[in-house]
Amino acid sequence: MTLYYLEASAWVKRYYRETGTDWVIRLFARHEPLSCATLGYVEVRAALSRKLKSSAQGKLFEQVEQQVREDWADFLGIALTDETVERAAELAEQFSLRAADAVHLASAVKLSERWPATTEDFAFVASDRALKAAAAQMGLTVLDPEEVAR
Repeated sequence: MTLYYLEASAWVKRYYRETGTDWVIRLFARHEPLSCATLGYVEVRAALSRKLKSSAQGKLFEQVEQQVREDWADFLGIALTDETVERAAELAEQFSLRAADAVHLASAVKLSERWPATTEDFAFVASDRALKAAAAQMGLTVLDPEEVAR
């Protein structure tokens, strides 16, 4: 069994159709363990609010918002601790990452170091090119839903 860390832009594909959505939906259907930083939960809710709530899809937003809450309840959430913040700042400088991406990478690295299985049993799911490159340099197995969808 693999633990998947979903960066927010990969996770949002579950609820909003774009390249990679089908792969993310299949991932959720397999009921494998999923994780994300608590920041990612906020990012997903905010992204969906911008995409759905402001359009004529207000009812759909309410349904999707409920699904996000239910999904989050099953996630292994990674809290934003002082240790994670410091590691994120270091990674942001080292790899020239945006702040949120650095938090996701720091959270995933922290989790992968504490996950009791082998590195083959942990995967970082993201689509951002710079973030994927940084994650690979940190020794993480990286999956891009947009690439595996092709």
